[in-house]
Amino acid sequence: MNFIDRTSLGDTLAERVQQYHGKDAVVVCMQESSLLTCLTIARHIRAYVYPMIYEPVHSPDHVHLLVGAYDQDGEFIALPDGLADDEEKKLPEDIRKSLKKQKTAAMKSIRFALAGYGMTIDKRQLNGRDVILAADILTNEVPVIMARNLMKDITPRSLTAVVGNATPDVAQLVRISAASTDIMDILTGITFDEDHYFEHADTYTIDEKRTLAQNITAYWQ
Repeated sequence: MNFIDRTSLGDTLAERVQQYHGKDAVVVCMQESSLLTCLTIARHIRAYVYPMIYEPVHSPDHVHLLVGAYDQDGEFIALPDGLADDEEKKLPEDIRKSLKKQKTAAMKSIRFALAGYGMTIDKRQLNGRDVILAADILTNEVPVIMARNLMKDITPRSLTAVVGNATPDVAQLVRISAASTDIMDILTGITFDEDHYFEHADTYTIDEKRTLAQNITAYWQ
């Protein structure tokens, strides 16, 4: 399914979570590329925005193969069929050096992103609230795996997920990750870059979107 832009998709997804309007809900943005969609949802339902900050990690010997991601605390979260911590120790030295280099670059990017938001991003703020996991286009498992890891020690009042498009395997993972899910369309066959599914590009830069996330969260506090 194609959309006009991320704002219009956010308008549509917001209609599907209107039951949380004004109830101190939190929209968890599962990937930064979805930030404008999530900001639009939050604006409609008077919710906070919680941006998930992480950096994907690729296989050292296969640049297009995702094996996991580092979260904002520097913890490596492996995909189910990715690279476990004990396996990393058994790898040849050159591959371990490659992974270490990726971690250094990942943490630098994460620190830069956190500084760009200019606000405290603390997962404990999700406790006792209605949490909405949101994304526009999901074509790999990493955002959902990171969201599951985020929520593992959290006790929300409710947990809902809303997504524009998702591939079949990712859609299934979303469905088992929340009590209620709404996925607008399942992508079958060849998938494309996320921007392919929007007629118009975002009108804001990533820095502007990070500032908007800070402002909308501060406004409802």
